[in-house]
Amino acid sequence: MPVNGSELRFVGRWTSGAGLAGAEISAVDKESKRLFVTNGAKNTIDIVDISNPKKVKLVKSVDFTALGSSGIQSVAAKNGIVVVASAGASKTAPGILFVMDVNGKMVKGLPAGLTVGALPDSVTISSDGKYAISANEGEPKDYCLVNGALPETSDPKGSISIVDLEATPPTVKTVDFTSFAQRKNAIIYAGGRIFGPGASVEQDLEPEYAAISADSTTAYVTLQENNSIATVDLATATITNVLGLGYKNHNVYNTGLDMSDRDNAINIVPRNVQGMYLPDAIASVTAGGNTYMITANEGDAREWPCLLGGTSTTTAEREDPRYADVGLDTNLTPSSVAGRARVTVFPPAVVTGTIVGSTTKVTPAYTFGGRSFTVWKSNTIDGVFNADIVYDSGDELERLVAARRPLLFNSDWNTETGLVGSFESRSSAKGPEPEGLAVGTAYGRQWMVLALERDSGIVLYDVTNPVLPQFRQYLNTSLPGGNIYQNTAGDVSPEGVLFLEASESPTGKPLVIVSYELSGTVAMFELTAPAPTKAGK
Repeated sequence: MPVNGSELRFVGRWTSGAGLAGAEISAVDKESKRLFVTNGAKNTIDIVDISNPKKVKLVKSVDFTALGSSGIQSVAAKNGIVVVASAGASKTAPGILFVMDVNGKMVKGLPAGLTVGALPDSVTISSDGKYAISANEGEPKDYCLVNGALPETSDPKGSISIVDLEATPPTVKTVDFTSFAQRKNAIIYAGGRIFGPGASVEQDLEPEYAAISADSTTAYVTLQENNSIATVDLATATITNVLGLGYKNHNVYNTGLDMSDRDNAINIVPRNVQGMYLPDAIASVTAGGNTYMITANEGDAREWPCLLGGTSTTTAEREDPRYADVGLDTNLTPSSVAGRARVTVFPPAVVTGTIVGSTTKVTPAYTFGGRSFTVWKSNTIDGVFNADIVYDSGDELERLVAARRPLLFNSDWNTETGLVGSFESRSSAKGPEPEGLAVGTAYGRQWMVLALERDSGIVLYDVTNPVLPQFRQYLNTSLPGGNIYQNTAGDVSPEGVLFLEASESPTGKPLVIVSYELSGTVAMFELTAPAPTKAGK
């Protein structure tokens, strides 16, 4: 139960009917009271009327295939403008930002959208409506060298695009990491990762997700595979710094983890391993005159041809073997401890160009994701720095799931059968896998909603004091007896999260909207007011 009386209550659901990939990211336009949902199964944006969240209805679907899109990635909306991020002809080709109105009509002068960097994976709009920012991942298709070099057609540069939405028509400037080309060692020593074989720094850095400060001056962009965050000055369209996130010591109290999927038990304990935060979503909050960044530490491993020294352009090679196959710490190798845990064969000090194979031995175990959320203090100084951590949730998320869903602890859903997976099948990987998050203000407090992708739950925290977040509620609307392919599983695999403050909400009350990738649903939750305090209490 929530501690202070405020809680999330389910009020409505949009069902795409497309199932898998039918709803991944959503955006809301305040005035039109419309929801815009990425439907990856059909390569459309579904426009949904949510003026009454209890009776949502489809307005229309906008198909982007004929406009050159090979895959819709993300969407953002504000002031009657909707920005849609899409891969271009292929994921390594230049990406596209489509700009349209709330009826799905492309804005005048931009019938084919704006050209941006390869694979724009996330787009967001500043609170003042002036800027749209896309994080262009530049994900590789392989690491196979051509004449001794890795071509950008195989691994494009990661980049960030800044769109001026006040221009007529909107204009874009895309910046990459050329200014950090000689800072490889600095990024590694600061706690970041640069390890793609043959890749330059500019190719290796992969922007994943962007958040913008409350004053609309600065963007914070996660570089997930690189365990880093980039800071962007929006007025000058400049990447000012890269912050290495370092590594999480799981061998201390309240920071343990369950690493075995074979012990048939919930066993969240400290282990002598390091967690790579590798965050996906990020949000920005302010308190006491300071700006903080909050990250959902999902974790992600690379899996591409030629990653481990092979020569096949079609056979993918995994970064994450099981520890028993490559680890030298015999205390960890039993399968009942951590032998089946996925670890990287690219420890932090491995530099670009080093040949690593699938049987490369490692002593320290570096695992994927922090199984947590983390609060970091922002830094706008130019250069490369260690990120300043002020709070990490430790092992709280795993413990929450263990307490509330013990029979489904660290399970997920099987995309082949459509059924819920086995007990603790994800313990050897990334656990509950925190992926999406959003922040907002209501009832004089600042809130965060965190989505657990594998567990399918969402978690509400009071982050009025970002240095010491307070847990308030865990909520899960999946139906374990159902099937995602029969639309009977409820809401499965949350990806995108929106927090609509009362002034932005179609109901006039704070609303949280969560998009669920595997079920193809979007669920809406009202954040209720705290109960009034009785006199004398």
